[in-house]
Amino acid sequence: MTTTVKTFVNQPYKYGFVTDIESDTIPRGLSEDVVRLISAKKNEPDFMLNSASKLTVSG
Repeated sequence: MTTTVKTFVNQPYKYGFVTDIESDTIPRGLSEDVVRLISAKKNEPDFMLNSASKLTVSG
């Protein structure tokens, strides 16, 4: 790169447009804790988790 290009690329952003993005980090895999966290983030009612935990899978 030429000096002019490096100077242009390395200068701070000056136009004032910034977007703050909220994010959460959860552990890998699917567990009851992960499902509860996702459900809470989506503001799902508690009864959805309570009835889902009573379901059984037959094999």
